[in-house]
Amino acid sequence: MRKRLLLIAIAFAGFAGFLLGQVITESKLEIVKYPLPGSEDTVGEVETQQARKVLDDFYQSKVLQMSADASPINDVAARGRLMADHFIQISERFGTGERLTKAQVLADTKSGQMHMDHLKHDHIRLLAFGDNVVVVTGHSSSALHYNGKVDTADRVFGDTWVKLNGRWQQVIHTVASASNGVTRGFE
Repeated sequence: MRKRLLLIAIAFAGFAGFLLGQVITESKLEIVKYPLPGSEDTVGEVETQQARKVLDDFYQSKVLQMSADASPINDVAARGRLMADHFIQISERFGTGERLTKAQVLADTKSGQMHMDHLKHDHIRLLAFGDNVVVVTGHSSSALHYNGKVDTADRVFGDTWVKLNGRWQQVIHTVASASNGVTRGFE
């Protein structure tokens, strides 16, 4: 009886291990490089062919390249075309949090209150959610003039892009200071 129970337990453990192995191998993560000037480590994390199609479409639309260039960031018209009408920016600058609308961001850019000297991003990751949403995350050490101060501290950011009426548009931009550097997820 003991031997039979032991054999059943071993068989069950083996079967459970087999099932666990099937679950793990079915969701294989593929890393796809999407090179950007100044951020050669930009990659997409892809689990399905559909996710790969979405990221390829997003990358080929040139939105990512335009948003990675400092000139559109300082060009009110170009930046405005990248943002959805109901765009929101959530940021923490110099210890203060803000929630800005598209109109406020563009007004700050136009007035010179918000101006990027240079854009330097790395550890950029792209993730597709469904057929029309891409989330972009990364690390920034860009030099940003904001409210009369210069912010060159390390920051982390996240952007959500949605394909609206056939065009990729940014719907939210979040940024937070990382004055002690970055750790998990930025290897």
